[in-house]
Amino acid sequence: MVPLSELAEHRVLDLSGRAVRLGGEWADRPAVVVWLRHFGCLLCREQAADLRARIPEIEALGARLVLVGSGEPWHAREFEAERCPGCRVLTDPELGSYRAIGARRGWRFVLNPAGLRASARAFRRGFRQSRVRGTADQLGGVLVLLPGDRIAYSRLSGSAGDHPPVDEVIAALRSAAAPRPAR
Repeated sequence: MVPLSELAEHRVLDLSGRAVRLGGEWADRPAVVVWLRHFGCLLCREQAADLRARIPEIEALGARLVLVGSGEPWHAREFEAERCPGCRVLTDPELGSYRAIGARRGWRFVLNPAGLRASARAFRRGFRQSRVRGTADQLGGVLVLLPGDRIAYSRLSGSAGDHPPVDEVIAALRSAAAPRPAR
């Protein structure tokens, strides 16, 4: 992974297609930043639903949830409207921020036994694959980022559907938000 100050300078697109500085998402308060594979992915839909259900806890800890996909702005708009209304959804069709965090890319990470088991799990939970809306062989990750370009948590996906437990992400956020004893 590149230094966080470098990651912070990456430009991604908001729902209107306007370039925004990624580091602006954690400049003033913590952020749970999730890099999704692509906006049509059933595994990404599952992950977004699991995180969306925990937004009250994330916000109670003073943080925000930010989802970054790899598709076009119109893909991000559809995803936000259909899957995560009210969430901060951004997109990085050039994949620069994915490279910056060291996210894996390649079909061997997607079409493997772990990815197939994860897809079956998501399917059983009611999530469905749609058209590819981004880069299908790109994996993602989850980072909890803090003002001052500090990192409280990092987990990159090893295969499609390899998402950290939301409880683990919340625990990292809670730990980062806990007051530090005076010295």
